[in-house]
Amino acid sequence: MGSQLTTVVLLAAIGGVSTYAAQKTRPAVYVSDVYLSNRDGSSELLGPGTVVASGIFAKIGVHLRWHLGELPATRSAAGDGAIQKVFGIRTLEHAPESATPDALASARIVGLSGTEITVYKDRLQSFLDRHPDLVRAAGSGVGLLLRDSVAGYVLTHELAHVMQGVARHSEFGILKAQWSNADFKDMIFHKLAFTNFDVDLIHRGLALQLANVAATASNLAER
Repeated sequence: MGSQLTTVVLLAAIGGVSTYAAQKTRPAVYVSDVYLSNRDGSSELLGPGTVVASGIFAKIGVHLRWHLGELPATRSAAGDGAIQKVFGIRTLEHAPESATPDALASARIVGLSGTEITVYKDRLQSFLDRHPDLVRAAGSGVGLLLRDSVAGYVLTHELAHVMQGVARHSEFGILKAQWSNADFKDMIFHKLAFTNFDVDLIHRGLALQLANVAATASNLAER
């Protein structure tokens, strides 16, 4: 964690806040396996947003491989027994009392190499319900599209946090602490993006996490 915080401090000294505006998908630099739980309604609530999330991450060189099921903390999706970094997403009916007032989700480490994100259903539903005017103005069909886009951006926001590995928000873009009506309108056309600084942190964070996983696997093999 110390080295990760050092990375953030160094990047903060040189990073910009301009919005990442690449329109074409970049070659994959990182591949991340994401498991969406099929036991608690997560796939029904968040499943429609996976396509949006994949498209956003593809633009910054991160390829998401989605799996339906529970997080296998220590095995690769290929089933070859290799230890790698994986992410899981599940939902909880109600946010716990310990959750901060505006938090839509929380994350915890699982096993040697897994990180599990828990999305609070009541917070997400309230979050969507606070913007009925946008849905009505868009019309019923586009309104559903907007809700799917919002689900995709929520997935993207939370995955970006755990990929970066630090608790922070940005002044602009996807990792803002609170989205505005203008941001929601941008979501309809998939214009809301990461800042350049966020992209750097995601890449640095994933590189560090993969290095840590590799070191853990090496240490286990030597025992």
